[in-house]
Amino acid sequence: MFAWQTPLSNAWQDSMISSARAQAIGVDSVLLTGATGFIGGNLLVTLVNAGLVERMVCLVRGASVADALARLRAAAVRCGLPHARAQRITEANVMVGELGSEFSEIDLARLARASHVINCAALASFSTHPQVLDTNVHDTLRFVSRFVGSKKLRRFLHVSTAMACGTQCGANVQESPFGYGETRHLVPYTQSKREVERLLRSTYPNLPLVVVRPSIVVGHTVLGTLPSASIFWVFRVVHTARRFTARAMNRIDVVSADDCARALALLAMKPSLAFDTYHVSAGSEAPTIGQIISAMDEATGVSGRRYSMCRVGDFGRIAREVVGRDRCGSGRLLEHALRLYAGFAELGYTFDNRRLRDEIGFEPLPFTDYVSECVRTSRGVGIAEQMRWDFK
Repeated sequence: MFAWQTPLSNAWQDSMISSARAQAIGVDSVLLTGATGFIGGNLLVTLVNAGLVERMVCLVRGASVADALARLRAAAVRCGLPHARAQRITEANVMVGELGSEFSEIDLARLARASHVINCAALASFSTHPQVLDTNVHDTLRFVSRFVGSKKLRRFLHVSTAMACGTQCGANVQESPFGYGETRHLVPYTQSKREVERLLRSTYPNLPLVVVRPSIVVGHTVLGTLPSASIFWVFRVVHTARRFTARAMNRIDVVSADDCARALALLAMKPSLAFDTYHVSAGSEAPTIGQIISAMDEATGVSGRRYSMCRVGDFGRIAREVVGRDRCGSGRLLEHALRLYAGFAELGYTFDNRRLRDEIGFEPLPFTDYVSECVRTSRGVGIAEQMRWDFK
């Protein structure tokens, strides 16, 4: 049974409670990649709480099995698993390696026993990292090739990103496979995730593939930014500056990492699914920038001047105001980062989630309802420190 730590809508909670135990019974062996990351770490906790620890193997980088196990347990604790329960994760749950690894015969046999694979591994950096294409496309395809012809595999759930849609969609992006045409992207990361989706479908048409695209994943409904401060620092900057290039009425489609993990777990375990592509998103209920700022005002007890739009050229001044004039390097990085995130915010996308709502009764906690926890856990932490989560 899943452990509940946060108040959710009755429909979403009832869906989890009534279906989790029955669906977990059908999982012979689940293989999880990316378990030390933000989404993967929360998914690791969800699977342990679902009673799957004895049927779970995690592909983890490490100098040794002991090193990989220590990293895995640390990720689980960081994402809210009690220390005592984290000790239930043992060396039997660990396979040392990464997507592009050469596996031993023993590990290849372990891969072959997987009935369910959840691939969260990726280089999720918004920088122009030279290995984004290699890791997210080439290594992923190589890893997937290990399961071609598997008699055991019933589902391969690949975690993509909703922004793999590119910058040329309508305001409400639909849940559907992408076409093969070219599209513009703001960062190499989203382009790589679109490309690997396309190649997975064309190269391995018989793979029992389900693609899941989370929208913007920010914070945890109980732990705030403790598991990861990814992207929340952007909201801190906008809240402090009261300026950004997007309109106050633009919606920002945000979900928490723990709600995202619960959705991934159910999609992975449910015996049959109506579709092979889903968004994990706030959808039409995504809050506006104005609503987020108001919620942060309430959480901080401080309200500033009225929010107004600014020009991209103003980001340099905003960055200096936030980090101080004596930290030029951080200021330049912040200015660059604000330009990137402004591009996303100006699109005003929401990602349709009707498939997911119908499939598993998905009811995520609104960002404005848990932003206070993100504010609380960010106190005393600098903007530059939080930015490191996104610019590795």
